[in-house]
Amino acid sequence: MTQSDYSLQQLTLALALGISSLIALLIPSSYFLLSYQGLQATLESQTELTANSVNSIIRSSQKMWRFEEVRLSEVLERMPHDETPQFLRIVSEDGEVVAKNNLIIPTPVAMHTLNIYDAGTVVGRIEASRSMRPLLQKTTMIAFCSILGGVIIFILFRRLPLNAIKKAFQTLAESEKKYRSLYQTMKEGMALHRVNLDENGAISSFTVIDANPSCAAMFDGNLDNIIGRDSFALFGDTFRNFFLERLEVFEHGGSLSFEMSLPDKDYFYNVQIFSPDHGLIATLFEDITESRKAEQQIQQMAYFDTLTKLPNRALFHDRINQALAQAKRDNTSMAVLFLDLDHFKNVNDTLGHSAGDQLLIEASHRLSSHIRSSDTLARMGGDEFVVVITHLGEQLNATYVAQKLIDSIQAPFQIKGNELYVSASIGIALFPDDGTNAETLIKHADMAMYFSKESGRNTYNFFSPVMNQKALMRMENEAGLRLALQRGEFFLEFQPIMSASNRTIVAAEALVRWNHPTRGRIPPIEFITLAEETGLILPLGEWVLRTTCKTMKAFNDAGLPPVRYCVNVSSKQIEQQNFPEVVRTVLCETGAKAEQLEIELTESCLVTGTDTNISDVFGMRDWGITIAIDDFGTGYSSLSYIKTLPIDHIKIDRAFVVDICTNVQDQAIVEAIITMSQRLGINNIAEGVETQDQLEFLHSQGCNEIQGYYFHRPLPVDAFESLLRSHGKTETI
Repeated sequence: MTQSDYSLQQLTLALALGISSLIALLIPSSYFLLSYQGLQATLESQTELTANSVNSIIRSSQKMWRFEEVRLSEVLERMPHDETPQFLRIVSEDGEVVAKNNLIIPTPVAMHTLNIYDAGTVVGRIEASRSMRPLLQKTTMIAFCSILGGVIIFILFRRLPLNAIKKAFQTLAESEKKYRSLYQTMKEGMALHRVNLDENGAISSFTVIDANPSCAAMFDGNLDNIIGRDSFALFGDTFRNFFLERLEVFEHGGSLSFEMSLPDKDYFYNVQIFSPDHGLIATLFEDITESRKAEQQIQQMAYFDTLTKLPNRALFHDRINQALAQAKRDNTSMAVLFLDLDHFKNVNDTLGHSAGDQLLIEASHRLSSHIRSSDTLARMGGDEFVVVITHLGEQLNATYVAQKLIDSIQAPFQIKGNELYVSASIGIALFPDDGTNAETLIKHADMAMYFSKESGRNTYNFFSPVMNQKALMRMENEAGLRLALQRGEFFLEFQPIMSASNRTIVAAEALVRWNHPTRGRIPPIEFITLAEETGLILPLGEWVLRTTCKTMKAFNDAGLPPVRYCVNVSSKQIEQQNFPEVVRTVLCETGAKAEQLEIELTESCLVTGTDTNISDVFGMRDWGITIAIDDFGTGYSSLSYIKTLPIDHIKIDRAFVVDICTNVQDQAIVEAIITMSQRLGINNIAEGVETQDQLEFLHSQGCNEIQGYYFHRPLPVDAFESLLRSHGKTETI
């Protein structure tokens, strides 16, 4: 062995030992270091994005954000952009876990923590964790392969001459080519920047020295146009500002991530940054445009009305609270206007909901054009809108704004080829006179709006304490109505109906009364309409019917004269329940006679009810039940139902009777009603008879039956029973 061969052998041995050791140690450690840095950068990015979403929830919910479990959980359940499972949880400042996702990741884990704030104060932190097990497993495999490769290289270098070293370098070159191919084909944009220093040694700029095709496609489309360019000029102000604010981090070899947007292209990127070597900066650009736009769409849906694109209820409450805070701070006034479209339901019922939606859209455009950009118009739901007007004064007052809004609605709308005329009712509440918080102002403006509707619609009204008292009274009545039936607070009185010819009792009208435990007797005018509006008229009406039938059965069993018992029926009962079936059930359960029951309908029942419902009601005449039309002449002008429906009785309204002896018009109307009913074979009943002169006039015209204070006021059940017993012979049915 020559000296040169020995030297070559020693050189080969040393080279083989060095290369094998370098491969066995450097490759796995480098892989682990770079991968771990990438993992930490991803964790930091995801933590910051999650914190931004949580901070948005905190700003919208303020002190109540901890209880927004559903919204917080939705944020934590979102998969990261690389779809790698990660465990997220929100921990309050005192260490309590507020929310977390349901993922369980194996240990060991890499973790990153980021504080969350409420008005600049730390109220908790976001903890994000990812398992390091896949990284360790891959590192172990790479280490194993590296060691194995090192051993093989050591053996080969021990046995092969120097030309084997050349082969090894060729292999390494091929490996580098493969890695380069991976770098060129990855979908994320990758760029390497050279740090440029000024004469004082401070960083002045970056220059792109390398980039992959994905990066070129994201920013310029041509790789030649990117390499050599100034990084700040290429990637924009966000990129520049981020670097200039965090230079010290890169000087210590740290890594960071941030979100960058290109407004002119409407693109969004998640950027991860690290320094692979002194004087070099590497950036990884991940396109998150689709996910960011999806988040923006969710934000739009959460705070804006999907139909009109106006602020919805949630955003409106945030806006009004901001306006209140500013008004209190500046000692200025503001107004809340609650607006409702009049008779909007008719549009939906006649033209369909699509036409109603189009009307709401057009109305929102008109209203928006008549308020300042500093004010807020929101849709609260249905056809209700709310406006907040700030900085009221001599130059701008609520009356002027309200009238402008009403006028804007009055012009005809062109909807689906139809010309629609719509009006609006507005209620106004002023800060600080009518309330100092959002809830009170909205409630008072709502009350004033309903007062506008009661005043004839198409107008505006300011809130007053009287409205509040009326609203409280209505609320108390409604709450009391719901309990009155359970507590047995309702009772019946019966007003006798007399034969005009022989003055005998032929019938009695059942009248419901309410004896409130604290307010005493409440007049029917205060609760019947409310019962119809709330739907409580259905159980109340059934109770009146059942109680009347029970009384009828008890009087019959006691041997009292069998008179008719008249029960008033609301149009709601005809429209919303199978009324004939209810009557059949009550008659069967009480044992009352159908021949003694008379159902009193208003004219509105005949006009608003469906043909099927009305036909079913009049079908009860086959059972022996009679049908009367109550308050005849005060309802609808159409008399077509008089000739088509088998009506048994017509009740002449008291409005025509009260002045019948002095008013020629009333006399003519009553004479016409009596004559018409006689010609059609329908019995007539005059209500509200209180004097002898009224009685004599009605009798002279051929009126069949009389009801009124001249004979009897409404009587309690026991008093009516005594009257029947003492009355003697009574005309039978």
